[in-house]
Formats: sequence, C-alpha cells, structure tokens
Amino acid sequence: MRRYNSKSQKIALGGIVTLLSTVSLYISSILPTNRLFFFALSTFFLAVIIIESNVSFAVLVYFSSSILSFILIPNKAIVLPYLIFFGYYAIVKSLIERINILAVELLIKLLLFNLSIYVIYTIVSTVFLGEIIIKLPIWAIFLLMQLVFLIYDYTFSLGVFFYRNKIRPKIR
Repeated sequence: MRRYNSKSQKIALGGIVTLLSTVSLYISSILPTNRLFFFALSTFFLAVIIIESNVSFAVLVYFSSSILSFILIPNKAIVLPYLIFFGYYAIVKSLIERINILAVELLIKLLLFNLSIYVIYTIVSTVFLGEIIIKLPIWAIFLLMQLVFLIYDYTFSLGVFFYRNKIRPKIR
C-alpha cells in the first residue's frame, strides 16, 4: 500500500482529519452523553494520519485541530481532555508500541494516562469548579479508571487494526 506522499494529498488529508476531530469535539460539547466516545473518535482520526502519512505530520494535525477546537468550541472545558490526553494519544501510542515489550508499553501508557488525569483534575478543580466532592473511595475510582483506560487502549488498537485491514484496502 502506498502512503500519501505528495504535499497536496497530505494537506487534504490533514484538513479532513482536522475537520473531523473538531466536529467530533463539537458534538461532544453539545450532547449530554457519549462524550468519551467522541473524544476517542477524535483520537482515532489522528491514527489514520499516522498510518497514511507519518508521526510528524500527525503532530502538526494535532496542533491544528487543538487550536481550531479551542477557537470554535464555546465550552473550553470540553477541549481540555483533548488537549491534555486524547488529542495526542494516537501519536504517543504509536511511538510507545515501537518498544515491542508489552509490559513496558502498558506501564508507560498507564503512567501517561495517570499524569494526564492528574493534570485535568488539577486544572478543573482549581480553575473551573473548586473542590470536587467524590462519594466513592479514591482507590476505587483509581482502579476503575485504570480498567477503563486499558479497555480504551485495547479497543483503540482494534479500531486501528480494522482500519488497516478492512477499510484501507478498499479506499486505496
């Protein structure tokens, strides 16, 4: 399979992915449910850029979609998880998975996820909401979040596999 090598093809694909990521984030800002799904969908679009082009171009598309989302989406709190975790996760995941040692890969991904959650929690609690009151024990929330992240990472990998093996051959 050939990759998008010409500048015009890369720019067109980058524009489409930027648009799709921004629309996905906008939908997450107006719908009261399924926000995590739309955050994950916006991450998947960047994975397509990595597959069809390269990581450095994916970084450029991440920055452009982040800036555009920050400008267009009225609720800046919706853009925050994209900026801090979801937006660049496909890029980082592709780099981490080059290690090819599953335990090390998972450890790095979990560390990155937990750091992102801490940053999001700190920003939201200090800037937007004040003190956040949680009824569950913090250890239960922590374990649940780890499980949800591992499921997200696995389903993201399945989505990339599906794109590479089912969708990509049909659009080439």
